[in-house]
Amino acid sequence: MPRPKVAYSKIHAGHIAASLRRERPDLDQVDYLYLLYAQRVGRIIDAVHDKHCRKDFGISSAEMRVLFALRRAGSPYALRPTELFRSLLVTSGAITKQVDRLVLAGYVDRQPGPEKSGGSLIRLTDKGFAAADNALTALADSSVVPHSALTAEERQTALHILEKILLHLEEHLDVDTD
Repeated sequence: MPRPKVAYSKIHAGHIAASLRRERPDLDQVDYLYLLYAQRVGRIIDAVHDKHCRKDFGISSAEMRVLFALRRAGSPYALRPTELFRSLLVTSGAITKQVDRLVLAGYVDRQPGPEKSGGSLIRLTDKGFAAADNALTALADSSVVPHSALTAEERQTALHILEKILLHLEEHLDVDTD
């Protein structure tokens, strides 16, 4: 069943800043605007990437993140469900549903875990491996944000800043994923 179309508001960043400056002149915008902009950028990137994943692979961007997690795990490209939901910061129920859809689409399969530890493993199939690689190549080729939007130096600076923020957030993360 196709997802309903959602109209995205095209409010310019300057409008956001001006309206918040008007409404909260007591706060220094430098202290919070970068976070609001990062949230907005993330949502827009995810929406564009989701559209690309659905069009080219028939799966959501959330499901593609599962494929990415398995791909970066290295050979044999398999993880336990617990490792998946913890690494992706989603609930075990969400992973179960995503894996079910990915199994039906032929991107992953379930295999018994190692004999000593039991459980199961979620493993990339050849189709899933190819999809993860193709989607990552599309990201690198800027299917979401064209390279012309930032210089190579700006992309490197953005990477450094976002990595610094992400490392700090992950260090202080206290999320109950069960």
